[in-house]
Amino acid sequence: MAINEDTSLELRHVFVAAKSGGGKSQVMRNVIVPAKGVRAVFWDPDRDHPCKHYTSRREFLLALKKADAAKKPFRMGWAGDDGQETFLWWCDAVWRILDGKFDTWVVTEELADLKLPQNIPVPYGRLLKRGRKYGAILVGNTQRIQEVPKTPVTGAAVLWVGVHEFQDATYLEKMTGLKADDIAKQKNLHFYRKQGGDWSQEVVKYKAYGKKTGPRNQFKQ
Repeated sequence: MAINEDTSLELRHVFVAAKSGGGKSQVMRNVIVPAKGVRAVFWDPDRDHPCKHYTSRREFLLALKKADAAKKPFRMGWAGDDGQETFLWWCDAVWRILDGKFDTWVVTEELADLKLPQNIPVPYGRLLKRGRKYGAILVGNTQRIQEVPKTPVTGAAVLWVGVHEFQDATYLEKMTGLKADDIAKQKNLHFYRKQGGDWSQEVVKYKAYGKKTGPRNQFKQ
């Protein structure tokens, strides 16, 4: 159960939307989420973020409880089953370690894959609507904006909009007021950023990370 409610805390949730290759994980890793010195929990099936990853529920819960009790910075992520039921279990686990005396970054990769309904299930909805008072800073992303519930997008304090195909850009125009043509014409790693009602344009610097497979295999015809 989240503890130490602090109603003075501001809403700091962030949402990032861009098509595949547009730079979503780059902006989350390199700009939004601090690299160290914070409490951070990741829903990260593809291991896009540097942290200790778990695939066992038991091991994840034990590690999360231990890290919370230590009252020190930590970074841990879930990289096991990526179904909706497991996501809601993960949300509930995160809720239980929230503490209004500490900021906790709650990072969710590719929400569209979860097929969440517009009427968001309680464990995730609770984080979105009540997490602010307990120090939660939710950071979510998607490459398929039309398949994500509107609440995490419209309820974010900071919104990053990268390049999209025109169909998705048209949808975003209705949600944000940005022109579909402007969204669709952006380059990878270029974003419109909204905070406090004002839009700015940002360019994110690419930083390589993760393992490489080496030269690609080419099959002979």
